[in-house]
Amino acid sequence: MNLGINLCFAVKRMPDPEAWAAFVRDDLGLGSVQLTFDLLDPWWSEPERGRVISRIRQAAERQDLSIHSACVGLAHYVPAGLLDPDPDARTMARTWWLRAIDVAAELGTRAVGGPLGSMSADDATHPGHARARYEDLVESVAVLCQRAHHAGLGHFLIEPTPIVREIPSTIAQCTQLIADLDAAGAANAAYTLDIGHTVYEPLYGPDATVQEWITGLGRHIALVHLDNTDRHGDPHWGWPDPRGCVDVTEVGRHLADAGLAEVPVMLEVFPRFEDDDETVRNLIVSSVTHCRQALATAATAPGA
Repeated sequence: MNLGINLCFAVKRMPDPEAWAAFVRDDLGLGSVQLTFDLLDPWWSEPERGRVISRIRQAAERQDLSIHSACVGLAHYVPAGLLDPDPDARTMARTWWLRAIDVAAELGTRAVGGPLGSMSADDATHPGHARARYEDLVESVAVLCQRAHHAGLGHFLIEPTPIVREIPSTIAQCTQLIADLDAAGAANAAYTLDIGHTVYEPLYGPDATVQEWITGLGRHIALVHLDNTDRHGDPHWGWPDPRGCVDVTEVGRHLADAGLAEVPVMLEVFPRFEDDDETVRNLIVSSVTHCRQALATAATAPGA
């Protein structure tokens, strides 16, 4: 399967593109990365931003790395984004996304995306407000999809989250949103499926499975984030970890059974900022080794 890695592990540790590119190629033996905007903020002014983009592209090219896509990252996941109750804040969130799309195109990626935003507690409890925020969201994402298409990107990737005030947070919401976006002419909208999100028990219950998400979203899944969890949070642990319960071989088999074996899988292990650098490097290496072996097992299983 197409295993790559999200560069969230490099945040605050390997900001130099030459450093993370060499680590990904030499230590991990991977050929594909997903850039996080925590390493390159679209808000930066264009001359400086352009020089950083050039440096990233050159570092990746020297290591024969493909920058598959770019995603929101931690810093811009925190604001309410496209679901903010303030219209000016929503306008600025849309502007940030438009700039992010431009950056992704300049990087030579195939896609851009991430979580879309979070409703306020007040809006979420008022059906009229919630409906208005949803309609605003569909309008904004349709504009962003059009911009992504014109920029030459294959997909605008939407990442469902296990938070009830974020859209989408359920399989039903995902299905409705993709239908509404399709009706608005946004045929290039697709989903990033984060495996750790799919089994969050406090929202989805103890019987929630990865398989129902893969089956429910099907061909609309264009990318997978692979991370480990105990089903009670979103820790983005790696492997091995005695606390985690994500069976990577099982995930691979479900993807293969759904005809999604060729969908890129990005390992998304996000260590604590407090963890020492050598521990983090070892964790990323062991996680890649574990996932590579598990996905290879899934790919060779009968019927795969």
